[in-house]
Amino acid sequence: MIKQDFLIRMIQQIISAIAEVILYRKPIQRKEWEEYNGIARQILGFPVELLKIMNIKDVLEQYKNDNEQMDKIELAAMLLLKISDETDSDSASKAKFRQDGTSLLEYVQQHGHTYSLQREILIKILKTIN
Repeated sequence: MIKQDFLIRMIQQIISAIAEVILYRKPIQRKEWEEYNGIARQILGFPVELLKIMNIKDVLEQYKNDNEQMDKIELAAMLLLKISDETDSDSASKAKFRQDGTSLLEYVQQHGHTYSLQREILIKILKTIN
């Protein structure tokens, strides 16, 4: 139980940090990003870079029977949005990463065990950008 609580808190911390970057363009130091990416890799169970070649179905399938399914899907969504934010502005990949991240957030908002106003607002902002 303690391990699960810690895992959920770490996921929430990473999600909040990424949301701040996306919503407020608040810079995060490189050292912190490296730490977040390392933790995210441990939580997701695969390298963050692998998200670039996965589709939504792959992400959902990855966590189908996981106790922290929605938390991990939300983390993957936020990381896709972070990747999108770092991708070249002219890139078609940028739009794909943003769309996949938004779709995963919508999935969590609709099917998850918790409602998040922050998530809801972020989804609305991302949809106006697309």
